[in-house]
Amino acid sequence: MTNQGKNLIVGAGKLGQRFYQYLKSLDQPTISLSRSPKGWSDHHICYDLLNDKQALPKLPKISKVFIILAPGERTESAYRQTYITAVSNLIALLHQQQTDFHCVFVSSTSVYGGNTEPVINEDTRPVPDSFSGQTLLEAEQNIKQLHANTSIVRPSGLYSSQRQRLIDSLLDSGQRENPKWLNLVHEQDVCQWLWQTAVHQWPLVIASDGFPFQRKQLQDFQQSLPETAL
Repeated sequence: MTNQGKNLIVGAGKLGQRFYQYLKSLDQPTISLSRSPKGWSDHHICYDLLNDKQALPKLPKISKVFIILAPGERTESAYRQTYITAVSNLIALLHQQQTDFHCVFVSSTSVYGGNTEPVINEDTRPVPDSFSGQTLLEAEQNIKQLHANTSIVRPSGLYSSQRQRLIDSLLDSGQRENPKWLNLVHEQDVCQWLWQTAVHQWPLVIASDGFPFQRKQLQDFQQSLPETAL
């Protein structure tokens, strides 16, 4: 396994941490990289892709790079800095050391925000209707130009017990009659999608539970249970 190279996770938020633990359960040697120290990582590199002027520390042979970034705030400027500037800097830094690696970039189904098709799949043309979707679509194109050996994963809405704000929104009785249909996917399922995408080098994947629902359906289900464990 060592001869095949290590995995590099760039971004150490909720999903990055869960994915690190998932790879650890597979006995996959993995390095994490983010701006601040992470005690849960056995091999972590502190590096700010936007501000560090020093060279990236020398890396061992890397076979797979997983880019799982998230902006600090929901503004167009923050999105562009995170998904375009930081990613461009990352690829340039990695290419200074090595180029023979496969990259997996985590995007979002927000790139389909303006679509009206009842069913969306990997063949559907993205029509973003927000700055976030537009920036992510641009970021996908940017990284493919910088590093051709790249897969794109577009998860739908992420949920887990750690994402309390989303859970509160879904169970808000005041939003019960909201007609919007939702597609979600659990973080742990996304971890499996990311790994299988890297193993098979699929060019584009939509990671979703595949079952759209409305808030009232979830709330009715929740009320039918003695306890709820989302």
